[in-house]
Amino acid sequence: MIRLADIRYQYPDSNGEWALQGIDLTVDKGEYLLLCGGSGSGKSTLGYLLNGLIPHFFGGTLRGRVSILGRDTADLTVEDLFSTVGLVFQNTDAQLFNSSVENEIAFGLESLGRQASEIESEIRRTAAAVGIGHLLDRSPTALSGGEKRLVAIASVLSLAPPILVLDEPLAHLDWQGAERVRKILCRLHRQGATVVVIEQRVEAMLTDATRCVVMDRGSLLFDGSPSASGPVLRDRHLVPRYPAKPGPKPAHKQASKPAHPESEPLLRVRNIRYEMDHKPILHDVSLRVKAGEILAVVGPNGSGKTTLVRHFNGLLRPRGGDVVFMGKKIGRAGPSDMAGRIGISFQNPNDQFFKNSVADELNIGLKLSPEGAEGRLGELCIHFHLNELLGRSPYRLSEGQKKRVSVASILAMGPKLLVLDEPTVGQDGRSLESLAGLLLSLGEKGVSIVVVTHDLEFALAAASRWVVVHEGRVVGTGAPRELARDESLMRMGALYPMGRVLGEGWTERGGSGDHGH
Repeated sequence: MIRLADIRYQYPDSNGEWALQGIDLTVDKGEYLLLCGGSGSGKSTLGYLLNGLIPHFFGGTLRGRVSILGRDTADLTVEDLFSTVGLVFQNTDAQLFNSSVENEIAFGLESLGRQASEIESEIRRTAAAVGIGHLLDRSPTALSGGEKRLVAIASVLSLAPPILVLDEPLAHLDWQGAERVRKILCRLHRQGATVVVIEQRVEAMLTDATRCVVMDRGSLLFDGSPSASGPVLRDRHLVPRYPAKPGPKPAHKQASKPAHPESEPLLRVRNIRYEMDHKPILHDVSLRVKAGEILAVVGPNGSGKTTLVRHFNGLLRPRGGDVVFMGKKIGRAGPSDMAGRIGISFQNPNDQFFKNSVADELNIGLKLSPEGAEGRLGELCIHFHLNELLGRSPYRLSEGQKKRVSVASILAMGPKLLVLDEPTVGQDGRSLESLAGLLLSLGEKGVSIVVVTHDLEFALAAASRWVVVHEGRVVGTGAPRELARDESLMRMGALYPMGRVLGEGWTERGGSGDHGH
């Protein structure tokens, strides 16, 4: 089905750096291949080869031969491969462009000349299978990151291509969506489809795949059975081993933290309401963020988490209620007024960039808080592995690298409150370990942090308190261990059963078992 022979590839304006180096890979009909590796290792680039985006769209220099079903992609166009290779992009915003979810799914079917009745039937069938039937009349731009992901997957699945390539299909998905997508892919594989999944959430997919390939710096490091991949995955930190949370501070050291009485938290959200397109999104939501704490906002896709945190710095205005920061209502203050005090790293890092180099992006934040800027720049580059990326355009990085740059650029401003929206998306295990350690260190120094995430293992490792949001309401708040075992939250679908993650020996100070959760 797929044959890559001695592939070397270089993006335009890459300063001579090869993204792929000497790749030889054959994927037979009906295989289920899991492709993993560190951020920037070349996984997505390899995926672009399979449907002709490389070389026909991205350009650059391609050496070697790519053949799909025995035909050289150099002699084909992306349109020629459209019905043969279905590709779900890592960045779904680059894939969705229609006015409604229904039109998004219909677009590919119409391009193939299907009959109207057949298109209508396929839209309903695929939407139901993926769990987005209730979103068909919504605009993709108004959806959450996870809902967009499901729409992109549905638009490709509806075409029933013999080869499916999905780049991080579980990114932004809650536990229910991820499980639904896994079951669909397993069913399609059993029916004879060839499935290639590029994924950082390695453990979730290992039991489904029939073969595992690990990449490193543009080359193949491992190619074998999933059961034999464990030592390589652990050695390369593709499965995170989180640091232990620090214990309580001795009494004589606690006074060094900024004093904020319990009655006056750093940030207070009071009964805010919000709607979009006449649809209620938040219903009288209230929460508090204490000085120096790490708070995780968790809950299913579409529950209103991103909408909630975008009220913190004035990106969104509530229809009712208010937001109070350091004892003052933010009122009409907007993001520019709050810059340097509340920094938000967006779900999609592309929405955050506007400079031509990584160094320039970081320097914008450093100029807002110039004291000790040089030292902070060095620390950020170490923590986020950015030294080799400083001269590159942020737009030309892998999605995982973009995410690291976006988080670092917000930290560079030295905000009193740091808000990270899905910071784990696209990150390999080593980056997750580093990020969790950095957040714990910042919390020790008195920085307040809010993390919006579907990765509950990361939330367990980093956050001291959770707020659970479900259907636009706060339905739980408290210690992670208590909430993760709250059966009422499981029944309503706000959290998933976490016995495997918690484990018998799990404590809030550290991990248990081989995975360190």
